[in-house]
Amino acid sequence: MHAAWLKGHKDKDARKAQIESASWAFGLLEEVLEAEFRKKDNFRDYSDPQWVHKQIAAHEYNQALDDILNLIRLNKR
Repeated sequence: MHAAWLKGHKDKDARKAQIESASWAFGLLEEVLEAEFRKKDNFRDYSDPQWVHKQIAAHEYNQALDDILNLIRLNKR
């Protein structure tokens, strides 16, 4: 379980139980994210003057998606 779920909570065991009781919803969310929000391909059209910005945007999108998936995958750490 990602430490962010427990951060700032005094009763870590109660918080962990609360999060684990919602694991079914995280599983459904993971399925939707993987099906509907696919990683974007790298942008490599170097003739486009905006290629750097488009490449950065694709990388940031992919990183945000990975961060969310890592957060909701409770037992995959």
